[in-house]
Amino acid sequence: MVYHVSVIYPKDSDSTFDMDYYLKTHMPLVAKSWGQYGFQQYQVIQYNPNPVDSSEPVFSVKCDLTFKDAASYKKALESPEAGDVFGDVPKFSNKGPHLVAGDVKATVQV
Repeated sequence: MVYHVSVIYPKDSDSTFDMDYYLKTHMPLVAKSWGQYGFQQYQVIQYNPNPVDSSEPVFSVKCDLTFKDAASYKKALESPEAGDVFGDVPKFSNKGPHLVAGDVKATVQV
């Protein structure tokens, strides 16, 4: 069963995030490091202020990672390359991410 991981970066008064580094360096590192463990794709979302009341989001960026299954994600986390992936975070963000993961139960395209 396809496994989905959301990596969510907080946004507060002192948080920083270098999107250019993230897209050009970090995410290719993730793909190269974890592709052999069943990592399949990613999607990066940069959050914007609420269009109705202009309130700021509590998160700045989310990256959705797709793995072949939960076992593949576990292998990636336990891999020698995981240290490089997680060790790279301070190069683009001064805040660590929140990780939320689970099985994909349905996908619908309209």
